[in-house]
This record gives sequence, structure tokens and C-alpha cells, in this order.
Amino acid sequence: MQFKLALILAFLAQLTAAGLALRLNVRYRIYSAWFFVSAALCVSAILRLITLCQNWIDPPTVDENWVEWASAFAALLSSVLVLAGMSFIEPFFKRMAAAQESLQNERRRLATIVDATEEELRLAQRIQKRLLPAEVPPLPTLDIFGQSDAAEWTSGDYYDFLTLSDGSTAMIVADVCGHGLGPALLMSSTRASFRGLASTIDDIAELMIAGNRAVGDAVSSSEFVTAMIVQYDHERRTLKYVGAGHVAYLLNADDSWETLPAEAPPLGILRDLEVSCMRRENIRQGAILVIVTDGILEIENEAGEQFGELRLRETIASYRSEPAKTLVAKLLATSRRFAGKKPHQDDITALIVKFTA
Repeated sequence: MQFKLALILAFLAQLTAAGLALRLNVRYRIYSAWFFVSAALCVSAILRLITLCQNWIDPPTVDENWVEWASAFAALLSSVLVLAGMSFIEPFFKRMAAAQESLQNERRRLATIVDATEEELRLAQRIQKRLLPAEVPPLPTLDIFGQSDAAEWTSGDYYDFLTLSDGSTAMIVADVCGHGLGPALLMSSTRASFRGLASTIDDIAELMIAGNRAVGDAVSSSEFVTAMIVQYDHERRTLKYVGAGHVAYLLNADDSWETLPAEAPPLGILRDLEVSCMRRENIRQGAILVIVTDGILEIENEAGEQFGELRLRETIASYRSEPAKTLVAKLLATSRRFAGKKPHQDDITALIVKFTA
């Protein structure tokens, strides 16, 4: 009787364990693993049933066949242990399911935050693009075009046309160190400062000095802004310029190049900035003024080479007969081809002025 009872209990334990495994499959959706466990337990239960049927009429005694008895009780012990394991493993799956649910909720929450952040960045991008000049002011004898592209959502570069107190127009290109949202905020502040100051000042050197004070109030010790301000007097054919950590390039009518140097350090470094207005006399028809941010000059190709001043000059010289808008497009396209698949690491801005008369 004990032999039969052991096999019956082993069969029932195996069958119950198979049911628990199947329940785990259905409840916790882990079919790929526990379906096979459930099937294996069912097969094991059938084996116990077959052994029971084979020995139902004439079960062996311990003396006759102790091996069969040992096998029956070992099967019972194995079945009980499997059943106990299946009974105690479910809390683990409950915790795992709860953790997965928590992870899914966190992913949904993060996705919502990312979507909201991207929408805010798109809004910032749209606002910043509206800060760039919508059109070029009508300046006699000049063909002007500028373009500024961000490396990320927003840019630390900008160009602008400033109306001074005497009614004349100055052009500025500025580059805040770094790129991204922080430099973009500083760029907006810098732009607003120069625009507000321009209406009270008629000298671009004084404008740069006043702008330096405004930038110094807004930056930390590790931040700065490079800037180049230029103004052209078409009657005297004189180009006035002031550079603060920022140079410009002049392609003369005779195909020679000049670098218009920066006479002062970047804005925000020195509280008391001293700078004077530089002049380039006798600008002839056909000359081209090029002001770019270092995002163009420092574009790297896959070999680690930088675009540099030489390629900049070669590109401008190759298309010098084209309008300023086409020149900017050719310059940016050439720099992108040079970079290949390597993305731009910095914001890029180019302002080109052609002297047409």
C-alpha cells in the first residue's frame, strides 16, 4: 500500500506543479521558458502514472525489490520538492512583474518628459530663428547675405544689422563659446544688449566697449563672446571694423587677401576693455568681405583635418563672381562635403558682403 501511495502522491505532486507552471505562463506572460517547464512536469507526472499502473495489481515488497521502492519514494521526494519550488517561486515573479510594470511606467513618464522637452526645444529653436534678421537693410553699393545654422537645437552664433544713433548701419557677427541651450540664452542676451546700445552710440568702437560691459555682467569666468563689428562708408569707400577675439577676411579686387585682425580679447574677459576702430581705405568694386564663426573653420573631415582658412579662401575665390547669397550657399555646401559623414561639432555662421560699386 505504501508503494502505491508514494506513486499516487508523486503523480499528484507532479501534476500540481505542472499546473502551477502553466499558471505562471498565463499570469506573467513568460511562455518561452515556463511552457517547457510545464510540459516537462506533465511528462514526469505521466511517467509516475505509468509506473503506478504497471505495479497496481502486484506491487513489489521491500524485500522483493527494494530498488523499486527506493525509486518510488525518491520520485515522491522529487515531486514534493518540485511542487514546493513552484509554490514558493511565484512571489519572485510577482516582484518581477511589479518591477517590469514600474519600469514601463517610468519609460512612459520619461517619454512624456522627452516629448515635452523636445517641444520646448523646438519652440526655442523657432524663437531663436526669428531673432536673426528677416531681411537685409538697403545699403548702397553692397550685396549682403548671412546665414546661421545651429549644431544642435539652438545656437550660440548670430549675425545682425544695427542701426546706430546717427542713422548709419553696422553689421555684427558674434559667437558665444560652446553650443546648445546655455550659449543660446547668452546669445539672446548679447543680441539684445547690442541692439539696445546701438541706438545711443554712433561709433562702433564705443559700441564694442559698451557691449563688453553688458556681456561681462551676464557671463561667468569661463564664458566669453567673440564679436566682429563692421561699418562701411560708401561715399569715402572706407571700411571700419572692430574685432574682439574675432577676425574677418577681405578678398580684394586684385585677388589678394587680407586678414582684418581682432584688436581686443573676447567680450566678457576684461571688465575694462580698451579698443579702437580700425580702417581699411579705398575699398574697390569687386572686393568681398567674409566674416565666419570658428564653427566653419574648425569643421573636421573623417581624417581629422580641419577646413581651415586656406579652404575658406579658395572657396570664396572660386565663386567670387556669384551673388553674396550664392557665395554663402557654396561655402556651407563645400564645408559639408569636406566633413563627409562626420557631423558638425559647432554652430556655423557666415556673413558675406560684396562691394558692388
